[in-house]
Amino acid sequence: MSYDKQFTGKFKERERQNMNQHIEYTRPTIRQVLHDSPWTNFEEHLNDLKERVDNSVKKTNELRIRYREELIKTNPDLVNKISRPSSYKLEEAKNLLLTGTVAASDGTISHVPLLGGSKIQVGVVIVFNKGEVVDYITKIFEAEITQDTGNAIDYFQKLRGTRKISNLLARAIMLYGERRLLLDHRADWRMMHGEILPHELRTGAGRPQDNLQPAFDLVYELLEKKNFIAASEASDDIDILNAAILLEPGEFIVIKDLTNVLTLFLDGDEIQAGANFNQQDKQRFREFIQRVGPQISIVLVKAGNKPFILECHKEQVEEAVSLFLADSLWTRGFEIEGSPFTVRGFPYHIDLADQIARTLIKGSEFQTFVESRLFDIGIESGFFDIDPRLTRI
Repeated sequence: MSYDKQFTGKFKERERQNMNQHIEYTRPTIRQVLHDSPWTNFEEHLNDLKERVDNSVKKTNELRIRYREELIKTNPDLVNKISRPSSYKLEEAKNLLLTGTVAASDGTISHVPLLGGSKIQVGVVIVFNKGEVVDYITKIFEAEITQDTGNAIDYFQKLRGTRKISNLLARAIMLYGERRLLLDHRADWRMMHGEILPHELRTGAGRPQDNLQPAFDLVYELLEKKNFIAASEASDDIDILNAAILLEPGEFIVIKDLTNVLTLFLDGDEIQAGANFNQQDKQRFREFIQRVGPQISIVLVKAGNKPFILECHKEQVEEAVSLFLADSLWTRGFEIEGSPFTVRGFPYHIDLADQIARTLIKGSEFQTFVESRLFDIGIESGFFDIDPRLTRI
């Protein structure tokens, strides 16, 4: 039996049982929450704040230890599925960082709503090494999302919809740009921040009939190149969080493939609604899942104490984990086999791309610039368009 069916199936069955028994603790009412934690004045709140926080932390640690013991007891063969990269693969990863080219991308976005629609600025940074030298390039996209319908009534009716989807569309443009520009950059290995096909690209950003295919093509191209890592910093998947308890620094476990994730997105389950696609788009997405899902492994890995999720080609799992560890630890001066002393434990190339993007392409500066131009053009335009909350003193 596969790991996914054996391990995650038990937790999904438990969720179904809880729903069938109408267990209310998962979704308490407002009255229940306020009864257990009533309003209090500020001074009383501060009196025992330290003790209450300490008790919460201790309880969490106790639960983690207890759950780890429970998981090992109920899944005795699970420990055998946990692996470490070989010394040979780790050395290969170090040599790649010294003599090859590893590229990583990350982006930033600024979205300024205006009467005329939305002004957006997207920045993407590609960080890459040429041997021991690290360099970067920066790309900027700036546009206005609006639609002139020719008359006022139609314009303002459509404006509601434009503002509603503009943030989703802007994020989709950023995520697409991160992956497209990364693919266009020559490299031996590529690393991206987040999932290989994030939610904004899965949904088609409001127009799946037009936007899904370009997103699919990105994944096809990555699979063709094979040498890629999509690294995520967190997950709300309870099965993944439970599995993370079992890992020590430097260890990894293949938990499932992308088929499970994308099928859940498309069809939903008792807890999560499925994608809002028409039948034609659903069929296209299902064919995409069948083509790429089994080829992409989802791996849980720890460089330090914090678990991270990798999506990589199923034939390159050990190589991907080795590069993840090398860039997260060895590049930063820690032991490549895993270190409990690292605070971050995430790839240096991705972190550097993020830092450069947030430093050079600050969203707040773009918003301030747009607002300053509004006031320079006309005080009435300025007060009409900017968020009223920003005028608070």
